[in-house]
Amino acid sequence: MRRWQPSGGGTDDGWATIAGQYGSTGKKQQAFGRVDPFCLFAVLPMLVIAGLFILGGIAVLGVVVILLAALVVVGDSWANRPSKRTAPPRRRLSA
Repeated sequence: MRRWQPSGGGTDDGWATIAGQYGSTGKKQQAFGRVDPFCLFAVLPMLVIAGLFILGGIAVLGVVVILLAALVVVGDSWANRPSKRTAPPRRRLSA
């Protein structure tokens, strides 16, 4: 799949492929992957602290901590997304 991009005066004809988003199978790479269970060691205490802030009357700080916990989960999911490359085919050993 190609899209038009204006040429910068070099030898490029102005067409650029957007193959970087696609693996060798032609499917688009997932933006997010599975959340690592160890991420909960950071997120659950943050949510408890946020709840204590909200119950203590500092709701603004509690909401900020909740947003930071959500950012940790999203960052972990993004870091664990599947790679673009597919595994090379396995060779059979002949006996």
